[in-house]
Amino acid sequence: MAIIDNLFDGGRGRLGKMVVYKMNGMNIMRTKPESYSDQKSPAQMAQRKRLQAVNEFLNPFSRLLKLTFKAEKPGQTARSEAQSYNMRNALAGEHPHIHVDKSKALLSRGPLPVPASAAVTQQPDGLLIEWENDPEAASRHPHDTLVVIALSAENGYGDFHFTETRRSAGRYTWKPALPDGTVDVWIAFRNREQTEMSDSMWVEEVEEV
Repeated sequence: MAIIDNLFDGGRGRLGKMVVYKMNGMNIMRTKPESYSDQKSPAQMAQRKRLQAVNEFLNPFSRLLKLTFKAEKPGQTARSEAQSYNMRNALAGEHPHIHVDKSKALLSRGPLPVPASAAVTQQPDGLLIEWENDPEAASRHPHDTLVVIALSAENGYGDFHFTETRRSAGRYTWKPALPDGTVDVWIAFRNREQTEMSDSMWVEEVEEV
């Protein structure tokens, strides 16, 4: 839309392909260019691809990140903190084949310990997730409870669940609310006061049926 204050004094705005504005006291009217010559540099295109890859990975977990990531700087959000971490640490490949390395990505971050190892297998009633506790972690954090996270490899849907299962249990069966197919699984732990998290731990990719 163009705003015309006075037919002889010009105006401002856009009307179709015409742009009206004032510069250095002069009224200017010009057509918008069909294309722009300032094409993005390879470095800019690579950075855009990096950001796109991280955002596509994090988008299914917007609600989760509010609970599992803490912003470290004033004015920063949990989402931007997660985005910044994964941009720095979880990307692999070269432009244009940049992708998130899920084994390095974090969907939770905090000081609580992660298990020494973990595995997931498909069972008739869902995914059986098992983990091996470090003895010191198990004794110092017996009341931590399990958080399970899954991402569908085919369509990018995500699911998560804050369980009541304690770290000491060592196993948990879960049926994610996701379409059948290949899913990536992470686990994390939250303390009893619900004030601290562990880093998330990628378990593995498994076929869910």
